[in-house]
Amino acid sequence: MTVKTRRATESDAKALAELLLAVHGIHVRGNPDVYRELSRDAAEAIVLGKLAAGERVRVAELDNEIAGYCAATIQTAPAIPLLQPRRSLYLNEVVVRPQSRKRGVGRALLEDLQAFARREGVHDIELDVASFNPEARAFFAAFGFQVLRERMGMSADS
Repeated sequence: MTVKTRRATESDAKALAELLLAVHGIHVRGNPDVYRELSRDAAEAIVLGKLAAGERVRVAELDNEIAGYCAATIQTAPAIPLLQPRRSLYLNEVVVRPQSRKRGVGRALLEDLQAFARREGVHDIELDVASFNPEARAFFAAFGFQVLRERMGMSADS
């Protein structure tokens, strides 16, 4: 059972929308004051928008079925005196079907992105991970991601 990665196409949009709905559901449950429910049509439109915008969307297949995907964009630091000039690859999302976890799917997607980043001369790969998602935090840490900064929040009514 080898994991294969490939470029996502429009014909993958429905399957990727289902995966997006699954990961988004974690966010809705974790922080319903910020995230709202998403319809299948809206999720599919988001996926198609990513493809149309040229976002790097990669699919992982296991046993010839889509087992996961990731989406990333190259970002360039603003040219201001405060920041070093650098390019980073921002990982917008990575999703693996629950039944495909612990089978190398997530690792294959991240290795694919890492190879792309090297080819493009990108300095680093960054992502945001919700504090209410310990499984994702552990996965990224095991791959080598480190906490670079923390963002805190509070209610204005506090």
